[in-house]
Amino acid sequence: MLQISDLRKYKYFSSLSDNSLGTLSQKLASVEFGAGKEIIREGVAGDAFYFVKQGRLEVTKKTDSGQEAKLSVLGSGQGFGEMELLTCSARFCSVRALTSVTLYRLSKKDFEEIVLHESAFKNMLLRKAEEYSHYNKIKTLQPFALLEPDKMYALLSRMSEKTFALGEDIIVQGEKGDYYYIVKSGRVAVLKRNKGEPDMKQVAVLSDGDGFGEEALIRDDPRNATCRAIEETIVYALDKVDFAQILKTSFLENIYSEDIPLDTYLEKYTIIDARVPSEYEEEHIKGAVNVPVEVLRLKYAELDPSKKYITYCTNDARGMVAAFLLKNHGFDAKCLRGGVSGWEGPVIANHDGVHLPNH
Repeated sequence: MLQISDLRKYKYFSSLSDNSLGTLSQKLASVEFGAGKEIIREGVAGDAFYFVKQGRLEVTKKTDSGQEAKLSVLGSGQGFGEMELLTCSARFCSVRALTSVTLYRLSKKDFEEIVLHESAFKNMLLRKAEEYSHYNKIKTLQPFALLEPDKMYALLSRMSEKTFALGEDIIVQGEKGDYYYIVKSGRVAVLKRNKGEPDMKQVAVLSDGDGFGEEALIRDDPRNATCRAIEETIVYALDKVDFAQILKTSFLENIYSEDIPLDTYLEKYTIIDARVPSEYEEEHIKGAVNVPVEVLRLKYAELDPSKKYITYCTNDARGMVAAFLLKNHGFDAKCLRGGVSGWEGPVIANHDGVHLPNH
C-alpha cells in the first residue's frame, strides 16, 4: 500500500488532506501492462483514472480523416483518464504502453468520491482538462495530426488567431506569402484568376481543419490564388519562419537521383509529376504519372497509402509542395531534388494525358 508521504509527491494529490490521502492509499490498485498493451480505447466508457508509477505510454486519437494523431507521451508521475470521468463521457483518446508499465488505478466510483469532497483536487483537474482540450482540438486538425508532440507544443506558442468577416480576403493572388493558415471555424473559398482571363473562378472551398497557403512559403513565390472568407471565419496563423522551422522540416523529405536504384525504381516507387500537362507532355521521367499539384490537393485520397511516392517538377518547387501535402496526409513521400533536370534515369518526350495511378 502506498504511504501518504509517497502519494503527496504526485502533483495530482499534493492538495489532498491527510485523511483523503489515507483513504486513497487503500483504494489504489497497482496494475502492470506489457509493451504494446492498450490501456484505454477511444470511444469506450471511462471506468478508471490512472497515474504512472514507471514506464512510458503513448496517447493517440483518430482524426476526422482517419489518421492516428499522437497527442502526447506520458511518463512517471503523470496521470490520464480523468477527463472522461469528470465529464461523464466516452474515452476521448486511446492510451497504449510503449514500454512495460506499472500504473496505479483508481476506480470511477472512488475517483468521484474524492472529487465530491476535495474541491482543490477537482479544480486542479478541471484546469488540466481545459488545457488538454485546447491542445487536443488543435492537435487533431489535419496539418498537425502527424506532428510530434514536442514540435506541437512549440507550435502552440507561436500560432495566433485571426478573424475574417464575410467577404474579407485572407490571401490575395499575386501578393507575397507571409503566413500559413488553418481554418478553426468557418469556410473559405479558393479563387483563382488564370492568365488572360478577366474573372476569378472558385476552385475549392475549405472548412474546419483545412490548411492553406503553404505553396507560396515552400516555393517562395507570390500567392497563386485568393482565399476569401464566405462566412465569418477564424483561422490559426503561423508565420513563414515558424512554418519553415516546424512544419516544413517535419513534412518535407528529399531524395536525390543518385540514391534511387535506376534499374528497379518503378518497382519500389510511384513517381508523380506535379507539373501542368503541357510540361509533362514535353518531357517526363519514364513511368511517371501526371498529377498536378492542384489535382493532388483534391484527389490525394485516391492514392494507395501502402505505396512509396517520389514527387518532382522541372526543378524543385512544385515537387516539394506535392511531397509536403502527401506526407502531411500520412503518405510515404519524398521530393526528387533537382526535378527532371537532375534525373539521371530514362525520360520520355511527347507523352500526353493526365491520369492517376491505377489501384
